[in-house]
Amino acid sequence: MQNYKSYNTKDFILDDAFCRWVLQKSETDNQFWNQWLLENSEKSHQVMIAKEIILKIQNAQNEITESELNDEIQRFSEKRKQLDNKEFTSKPNIKVLSWLPWLKYAAVLAIAIIGFALITNQDTVKKLTFSETAYDKRTKAIEKALVEVSNDGNHEKMVKLPDGSQVLLSKNSKISYPNPFGVTQRSVYLSGEAFFEVVKNPSKPFVVYANELATRVLGTSFTISSYDKADEVKVIVKTGKVAVFPLGLEDEVLDKKPEMMLTPNQKVVFNRIDNQMKRSLVEIPEPLKNSADFSKSLVFENSPVTKVFEKLFEVYNIPIVYDNALMENCRITAELGNQPLFEKLDLICRAIDAKYEVIDGQIVIHAKKCN
Repeated sequence: MQNYKSYNTKDFILDDAFCRWVLQKSETDNQFWNQWLLENSEKSHQVMIAKEIILKIQNAQNEITESELNDEIQRFSEKRKQLDNKEFTSKPNIKVLSWLPWLKYAAVLAIAIIGFALITNQDTVKKLTFSETAYDKRTKAIEKALVEVSNDGNHEKMVKLPDGSQVLLSKNSKISYPNPFGVTQRSVYLSGEAFFEVVKNPSKPFVVYANELATRVLGTSFTISSYDKADEVKVIVKTGKVAVFPLGLEDEVLDKKPEMMLTPNQKVVFNRIDNQMKRSLVEIPEPLKNSADFSKSLVFENSPVTKVFEKLFEVYNIPIVYDNALMENCRITAELGNQPLFEKLDLICRAIDAKYEVIDGQIVIHAKKCN
């Protein structure tokens, strides 16, 4: 068996088994490659690029003759010789693929063009490898006609969905959705960034597809940032609860990467390069209650610090983890009115000689025993 862990993008393009999987999609190949990607997620970016190139070569094979391919390779070889301070061979090294004769030329041409682009213009690489985005792929695959709304202006655009949910669409962004929604699910496809206020409907989940992430809710408000050329996809929850889960190359849910639950003031960042999700807190957590109401309840006089933490959880809905037995004798007198949450925590920790850190979307208190 090939050692695919050492493969780069070019190696994947020139590998018979990989090409067979991309073009024929047999059940056996799907099982092997999906499992391999689960175990080698750091290679997902190279696999995605290689797959994109192979599919584009297939689409173009009837439009370009072998003679034209050879001419293009020769022109590229001559162009490379003109570059200063570079050492190149006069001809690309062509690896023969036994089962797809046309691909050996087309793959070399694609690699040659990309290699030249890497030297001269990084933007060209992005255009060659990502010309069809996840958004384009998904919306083209939907048989039912979709409504598409784009925002090419300089201000946010309000969009009302068929179920009454509202979307605040950021500039340089677009969404597509069926009208009406489906029977079992309300599906929305996003490219860019948008804030969603979703009407609650327990019998029909609301799902947003954005690049490699899907976000499922019943009724809540949240923001998704998923620009096609960005390295990250972000989901930020304002109210309610959402489930975020990564999708495979064919939009299948990756079973071994379970959904990640988010509550208010939490966010998840999905790194598109290493295929990893990380949960954390928003930069400035906001109280769930009206500020005039909660500020009065955050005045403490010789109160157990554990009660203070309970009140902060009630106000911000952010889990606070601490050793209750260790801190049972810790008491505090303070007015924690309108300061940001992290300033409140700084004040509390100074008073009881403790420290805090944010881990996986929750606040962890490190403290000593109080006398």
